[in-house]
Amino acid sequence: MSTHFLIIGNGAAGYRAAKSLRKADGDAQVSIVTEERHPFYLRRQLGDFLAGTISLQELIFQSRNAYRRERIDLFLMTEVARVEPVSHEVVFATGQRVRYDRLLVATGTRAAMPDIPGVALEGVATFDTLSAAQEVKGLLDSARRAVITAEGVIGVNLAAVLAKRGIQVTQLAANDRFWPQMLDETTSGLVETVLEENGVVVRRGAPVRSIIGSDGRAAGVEIASGEMLPAELVFCGCRRQPAVDLLEGSGIGVGQGVKVDSALRTSAPDIFAAGDVTEPLEPEEIEPGSSAFCWQRAWAQGGLAADSMLGRAAEPALEAMRVRTSIFGADLAVIGRGHLPEGGDIEVVELRAAASVFRRLVFKNDLLVGAIVFGTGESVHELNRMAAERATRETVETTLGLLSEAPGETAIPRTYAAHCPICAAELVIHRGTPLGSLVHCEACGTNLAVAWDGRRGWLEMPRR
Repeated sequence: MSTHFLIIGNGAAGYRAAKSLRKADGDAQVSIVTEERHPFYLRRQLGDFLAGTISLQELIFQSRNAYRRERIDLFLMTEVARVEPVSHEVVFATGQRVRYDRLLVATGTRAAMPDIPGVALEGVATFDTLSAAQEVKGLLDSARRAVITAEGVIGVNLAAVLAKRGIQVTQLAANDRFWPQMLDETTSGLVETVLEENGVVVRRGAPVRSIIGSDGRAAGVEIASGEMLPAELVFCGCRRQPAVDLLEGSGIGVGQGVKVDSALRTSAPDIFAAGDVTEPLEPEEIEPGSSAFCWQRAWAQGGLAADSMLGRAAEPALEAMRVRTSIFGADLAVIGRGHLPEGGDIEVVELRAAASVFRRLVFKNDLLVGAIVFGTGESVHELNRMAAERATRETVETTLGLLSEAPGETAIPRTYAAHCPICAAELVIHRGTPLGSLVHCEACGTNLAVAWDGRRGWLEMPRR
């Protein structure tokens, strides 16, 4: 009898696991269950969809027919009520039971909605799914002002899209500086500066008291001082928390997220978890409300989860990345515990290559445990790998500094990251790679040519 691999969640982790399982076992039954109404899409491109630079067809990575061709059973708009490890079953909200041999929980994160009056008003929205983005898109033409009620990677991306569309945006921060759960003080200031230079008003120390309505629609936000900020659009839920509700009562270990070992096994036999729903390796040093929301991390863990579900020995996914995004063209990467303050056994090294380029390295007992890179994508992948490996300070300094031998004129002078022009997956092009050479995108299977113009690098379709 064939093995039934059941996956809850169709994001980066779940989708990659399904593809890997099907490739490895042609006889298995592979099923994906998701609450979403659309097949797999690139969540990181929701801002581009909202801005109108890509269409719905371009955003959705695979059609339902693609799942059928690969014999992956896809169940859209299907809610899982609970997991029952003893019987090896999941129970849908409809009461239907489905048995599994191996189960992967890849439900990602969900919006942490504030407990304040007015969140049910029309014009109050989240921006974490394609359905939510479609709803927001329908509201933009009638909106002149928007308030984003909390910091987070979703919030800053949303602020950039709205500002570019000419909407007056106010970004609220509950504390005296921006996004302290994820950023150090210097990077926080740099992000604020970029937002403000592009027309976004940042209000610090302004927690939300309530959302004010008129005729059932949002009309503004009241902050703790009593001031009312007018707005036709109010965005909540920009902070994330692991979507673990379906595991309640299952006995599976859950802390800030699902507890897993290095092979992504949970505390229950034959149940695995991958992606943003999993707990950070060292959760005691991660502040509540600062859950990872990282496509790269989820994609890497999806591959590892598939190997573990197949019973294969596999190297752990060396991913310490917690945030990777761009804010008005300025790259931002938060890796591991890059936000920790200096003190005790924590030492911080700050590097400035230019006024707008900043790197922050965090060492614990002379081992790299985190980093923040702002203003450039250079060195992000090396730092991600070294933080995951807990590289020594000497190794970090050697890697970041300074190779003695410069590459020739026909080779790439520095390592950079570039997006596949077909599927937007991120690929790393290493220093010394010959210009024009081909690299293979594992996500979509396309061969791409390495390009460099003396200042920046990218990938393009090979010229015939």
